[in-house]
Amino acid sequence: MKRIVLAAALAATAMPFPVWAQAEESIVVTGSRVERDSYDQYYDDEQSAIGLTRKADNFVKPIFINSDSRDPDVRRAEVTAMLEETMRLAAKQGIGLVAGDYKLAVLTPETLKELSYGTGTRPDTTRVKIYARLPVGGNYAGVEEVDKAIGAFVKTVPVSGRSYIETGSTDLAINNPQSYRGAVVKAIADEAKRYAAMFGPDYGIEIRGLDSELYFKQASETEVFLYISHSFVIRPK
Repeated sequence: MKRIVLAAALAATAMPFPVWAQAEESIVVTGSRVERDSYDQYYDDEQSAIGLTRKADNFVKPIFINSDSRDPDVRRAEVTAMLEETMRLAAKQGIGLVAGDYKLAVLTPETLKELSYGTGTRPDTTRVKIYARLPVGGNYAGVEEVDKAIGAFVKTVPVSGRSYIETGSTDLAINNPQSYRGAVVKAIADEAKRYAAMFGPDYGIEIRGLDSELYFKQASETEVFLYISHSFVIRPK
């Protein structure tokens, strides 16, 4: 079964970030669209059909801060200056900034010092990747609202030398996904019992695989689907 359903929408040039201590673990959730009708556009043939669907906690949109100045030290300084301006303006406008691979940590003046500077799309560029994080719901009912808000925001960030900003595709994030494991198991048990009941009172059910890992992926524009790979057998008691 295709097991890897958790990943940040990383560019090929993305660089690693440290995992910082945080009160809650926020995870990026992505989903690949397949050729289905609109109702099942995020469904994967190889994923479990039984699980828990819930609203995501946040939208997360990658922000790439770059510089293509000739001197590496100048590039780094320009990226840092633009990054600091991005943080200052985001705080004023109520936009959260986080960083990480798929485990995201709040970006603060302290954690800013721990960011890794990588290479952009060309060898002679320097790049840092962060995310804008906005809550799902309210003013941000969908990706269109998020893209519009972040697109307008990045235009307000002043450049430093030859620095510039690019953005990536908007994804979803869920906080503390392991806290939903019990609810996923209950959803599996309830559905399995419903199936067994169709065969009458003389039949019971055996569920296998509940000790497997918890997986999650995008289920709709604003929802995530959490599941455990499992199987069940209906047999006479």
